[in-house]
Amino acid sequence: MGAVLFVVSLFFSLGYVYYATVTTELREVDRDIEAEVEALKTAYEENGLAYIARIINIRSGAYEGRYLLETRTRYLGNLASTSMDEEGYKPFTLINGEPGKPFVSMRIEYTLENRDLGDSSDAVSSSDIKGFQNRRINALSGFLVNDNGDPVAGLIVGRDVEEIMSKADIVRNAIVTSSLIAFVLGLLSSIFVSRRFSRRIEAFNRLATDVRSGQLDRRAPRNYSEDELDLLADHLNNMLDHIDRLMKAMRYAGDSIAHDLRSPLTRLRTRLESTAGELNNQEASEALYAAADDADQLLSTFDKVLRIARLEAGEQREMLQELDPKIVLEDMAEFYEPACEDAKLEFSADIPSGLVILADRGLLSQAVSNLLENAIKYTPEGGKVKLQLERNSANRVVISVTDDGPGIPAPDRERVKERFVRLDKSRTAPGSGLGLAMVDAIATLHEAEFELKDGMESELGPGLSVQIVFPRRRHLRPAGRQKTKTVQ
Repeated sequence: MGAVLFVVSLFFSLGYVYYATVTTELREVDRDIEAEVEALKTAYEENGLAYIARIINIRSGAYEGRYLLETRTRYLGNLASTSMDEEGYKPFTLINGEPGKPFVSMRIEYTLENRDLGDSSDAVSSSDIKGFQNRRINALSGFLVNDNGDPVAGLIVGRDVEEIMSKADIVRNAIVTSSLIAFVLGLLSSIFVSRRFSRRIEAFNRLATDVRSGQLDRRAPRNYSEDELDLLADHLNNMLDHIDRLMKAMRYAGDSIAHDLRSPLTRLRTRLESTAGELNNQEASEALYAAADDADQLLSTFDKVLRIARLEAGEQREMLQELDPKIVLEDMAEFYEPACEDAKLEFSADIPSGLVILADRGLLSQAVSNLLENAIKYTPEGGKVKLQLERNSANRVVISVTDDGPGIPAPDRERVKERFVRLDKSRTAPGSGLGLAMVDAIATLHEAEFELKDGMESELGPGLSVQIVFPRRRHLRPAGRQKTKTVQ
């Protein structure tokens, strides 16, 4: 596009040069011809045709002037054709225009042979003016009429413009040639600049992808040219350094909190269970066992929060490997089918082979397990649960768990992906509201899309279809295979 705009601007600039050097001169010639025609018409009206004939005869000797005066019986001027002497010649056939009407413009080409300055004898090489070659003139052609409007004579008045037209040809060829050269050079320079710019932008894109996947040690390349992109790379690197320091500080704080809280909670649960087993009071023992279960639930919730944080930081991305999800999903189907039977639900699975994704087997099992547990928990008795693996129309692998239960209202489908969000306002059902947040973190780690849609509609409700849509394989790069810290 830049090359095209450059050529267009160059074309208009050179076009103005053409106008200034050629068109202006041609217009001056045309104005001179018009003035001479008007003078001859006035002379004819005042002095008659014989006077005009003498003037044409005298002026025909001038090099720059080209004339033809033709009556029904004779002709004169330096544009006369030898064919006019041939038998059967019809007068006024060379004159353009109509009697009584204004003179019209015409372009004549003719041959000038062995002409000396002041000599008015010209030899033409064709039978009429239209066939003349080698020299070009601009002319006005029309009729001189009597008082009744009848044509008395035909008149052509012109000027030799060969020098101007030759210059015009040179300028025009120069414009075309220079425009083509400018287009080719502009195209080559545009390709060079765009490829250089695209390579640098691609480096930024790779950097953004790697940082998004949790590789905070990646940095943008710099060429130290101090141009806009180099300054942008410097600012990005400074920002990433700051983010990396913050993440390390947060990770250190999280690990410290996890170590400091997990140990006392574990000891608390152990002591509660030990004390409950030593008491002879059954009521007190049950209360202590319940407190131990609460402590155990607190530990589980705490572990889930830490695991989600680490997944969002991309700490396990280097574990992603190519695998066929059929193996994982068949294990999940075999494990959860009895649970569906116990919950009086109809379970089905559609798991074809031959589909490959880049994933961590343990994390994939965790995500599918969370989705199946949610479907079993919230689908009423008599409902259906389906586990499916497929390739969609965009050639992307999709793992979905679909049920025909009450579903989730569309406005709440994004909100339930957040931590500790539960649509059960009274929170009477067991759970911490971290299941879908965990699945969302696992999907993000895999660069997959986590979507909630309508499921199998039935009398039990609209249902819910929870899908993990994996990207196409060519868009995936395991982070562990990247060895350099600066994106080139």
